[in-house]
Amino acid sequence: MQNVLLHLMLQCGLWSLMAIGGNTVALGDIHRYAVTDMRWVSDTQFVAFFALSQALPGPNGMFLIFIGQHVAGIPGALVTLAAKLLPCSALTWFGAGWLEKHSATPWVQLTKRALMPVSIGLILAASYILISSLEQSRLSLLLLVLSALIVCFSKLNAIWLILSGVGLGLLSAGFDMNWF
Repeated sequence: MQNVLLHLMLQCGLWSLMAIGGNTVALGDIHRYAVTDMRWVSDTQFVAFFALSQALPGPNGMFLIFIGQHVAGIPGALVTLAAKLLPCSALTWFGAGWLEKHSATPWVQLTKRALMPVSIGLILAASYILISSLEQSRLSLLLLVLSALIVCFSKLNAIWLILSGVGLGLLSAGFDMNWF
C-alpha cells in the first residue's frame, strides 16, 4: 500500500506541475500511466471518472482523486488531493508576482505564444484518448457527434449534455438494454 501511495504522490505531483492551465493537457500521460502502465483503472473507468469530475464543482483534476480512492481508498484520495494541489499552488504563489512584473518583456510574450500550440496539441491528444477509450457503438458515436455539434453551435451549457448522458446511461442500465 505504501508503494502505491508513493507512486500516486510522485505522479500526481508531476502532473500538477505539468498541467499549468488545467489537467486536460496532462490527460494523455495520466491515461498512459493509470490505465496502460499501472493498470489501476480500465478505459471505461477512466472516462467515467473524468466525466464525473467535469460535472462536479471543484478543481479540474478531481478525477485524479477518484483514481487515488479507487486504487488505495481514503489514504489514496488524500495523498492524491495533496499531491495535486500543493505543487501547483506553490508554483502559482511564487511565480505569479514574478510573471506579473516581467509579463511585458519580449521573451515572456514569446514563451506564452510558443506554449499555446503545445497546449492545443495536448488538448487534442487528450480528446483523442477519451474518444478512443469509449465503447464505440453506433449510438455512442452518434451521441458524441451530436453533443460536439451542440456545444460548438449553441449556447447550451455542456452540463446539460453530461446530465442527459448520465440519464440515458441509467435508463439503459435500468432496462438492461445495453444501448451503449
